[in-house]
Amino acid sequence: MLTRYDVFDDIAGLKNLVDEYFSHHTPAPGRQSEPPFVNIYEKGDSVTAVFLAPGVTIKDIDLKLVDTNLTVTMIRAKENDKPFIRKERSFGSFSKTVRIPFRVNAESIKATLKDGLLTVTLDKSEDAKPKKIAIQ
Repeated sequence: MLTRYDVFDDIAGLKNLVDEYFSHHTPAPGRQSEPPFVNIYEKGDSVTAVFLAPGVTIKDIDLKLVDTNLTVTMIRAKENDKPFIRKERSFGSFSKTVRIPFRVNAESIKATLKDGLLTVTLDKSEDAKPKKIAIQ
């Protein structure tokens, strides 16, 4: 007895296998899987970026603004030299660059580190603020 073979059945099976893998192994929407994790929100004429920085001190953070790109680099030192039973926090150097959606006033940038949160507030530059245009 002959069995009919259809290559498209194999392709559909492979597609389902790949879809199932990636549905269980991808980060949440809008979230990158690499630290430092950040939340960014806009309020009025400023934007605030809040980076998770547990166990990091001010001297271990490098913060730069180039054009409209905010880059934070931080080093989290290993807590001890003893072997871990369980290790979920990463140690070492971490860097992330986020694009700010408008030009900012570099002179008014504020950054604070408190309770493991690095908060950076950036104000819009005057030329990035909306201007009312008079109609004649």
